[in-house]
Amino acid sequence: MTTVVALFAVLFSSCDQAPEPIKIGMAINLSGRGGEAGEHIRDGALLAIDEINGSGGIHGRPLKLLIRDDKNSDEGIHEADQSLINQGVVAIIGHSYSSNTVKAYPLAMASNTLLITGHAATTELSGKDDLFLRTTVDCVLYGKKAASLLEKRAVSSISFLLDMTNPDFVVDYLNQVKRHFSGSITEVEFESREQADWQRIIDELLAPQPQAIFMITEASMTGIALQKLKIKGYSGLRIATPWAQTPELMRHAGKAAEGLSIITFINPDNQRPQYLAFADNMEKKFHKQATSRSTRAYEITMILADALRRCQKINSFELKKSLLSAEYDTLMGQVSFDRYGDVLRPIYEVVVMDGGFHHSGEI
Repeated sequence: MTTVVALFAVLFSSCDQAPEPIKIGMAINLSGRGGEAGEHIRDGALLAIDEINGSGGIHGRPLKLLIRDDKNSDEGIHEADQSLINQGVVAIIGHSYSSNTVKAYPLAMASNTLLITGHAATTELSGKDDLFLRTTVDCVLYGKKAASLLEKRAVSSISFLLDMTNPDFVVDYLNQVKRHFSGSITEVEFESREQADWQRIIDELLAPQPQAIFMITEASMTGIALQKLKIKGYSGLRIATPWAQTPELMRHAGKAAEGLSIITFINPDNQRPQYLAFADNMEKKFHKQATSRSTRAYEITMILADALRRCQKINSFELKKSLLSAEYDTLMGQVSFDRYGDVLRPIYEVVVMDGGFHHSGEI
C-alpha cells in the first residue's frame, strides 16, 4: 500500500512540474558609454518574450531571456557571454557594437553557441559558414547607399568624423564608402572614451570646407558634434548612421539635429500593423516610445521563437538550420537569411524634422 501511495505521489508531483524553459541569452551594453541605448534593446526583447509566452511559448515550454551587461569592455564582454554559455542558452542576442560582437565571436563559436545580432554591420563577420547570424545589413550595402546619396546631392567633398571606440564598424563603413565615392575625403578620428578635444575636431572637419560632414559616431557624440557645427555656422549636408538613430540624439543635439540625414534600414514611419501594435504595447508596458533599437530586439526575438518552434531538437545547430530555412514576415518587413546568415534589406534616408525621425525615401 505504501509503495502504491508513493508511486501516485511521484506521478502527481511530475504532473505539477512546470515545463522546462528554453533559455536564450542577451549580452548588451547597459552601463558603459552608450548604455542607454541598451535599455531600449532589453525592453524590446522583454516585450517579445511576454507575447511569446502569453501565446503558449515554444510548444508549451516558456522562453526565458537571460540578460547580461557587457559593460562595453573586453572583460565585460567575456564575462557576460561566458555566464550565458554556462547557463546553457541555445543562442545569444548580442552585441550592440560591431567591435564588441567581433570580440565575442571566438568564445561563442568555440562553445557551439549561436550568436545573433541586429547591430553588428562589420564585414569581418560576413560570408562565413558558422553559428553567427544577423538581421542588420553589413557595411558593403551601407557604403554603396551612402555613395548613392552623396552622388544624388552632388557632393564632391566630405569630412568624416570617426569614433574609434567601435573601429570594426567605423573603419569598415569608411572603406566601403571610399570604394564607391570618387570625391575628396578628410578623416578626423577621436576616441569617445577619452576627453574629446572638440576645438581640434571641429577645426579639422571644417578646414577643407567640405560640402558634407559624415558622422560615424554614437548618439551622444553625434549630438555634441552637431551642436559644435551649428555654433560654427556650418550649413552643408550632415549625415549619420543607425548608431545615432536613438532618442538620446535629440537630448544631446536639440535643434542642432534638424535636417540631419541618417542612412538606415529602420523606417521610423512604419505603418505595418505588426509595428503599430508593437509601438502601442511598448507605450503600455514600458511607457516608452518604440525606437530603432527596441524594434530590432523585438524582431530578432520573434524570429528566434519562430525558428525554435520548427526545430526537431533544441540546440544551436538545429536552430541555425531552422533560421536559414524560412522567410519571416516581421514588423519591419520580410527577412530571410542567406546560407551564411547574412541579410539584404531596403536602405532608407531618414531625416530629423521637428525633433523626430522621419522617412525620406528609399536610397
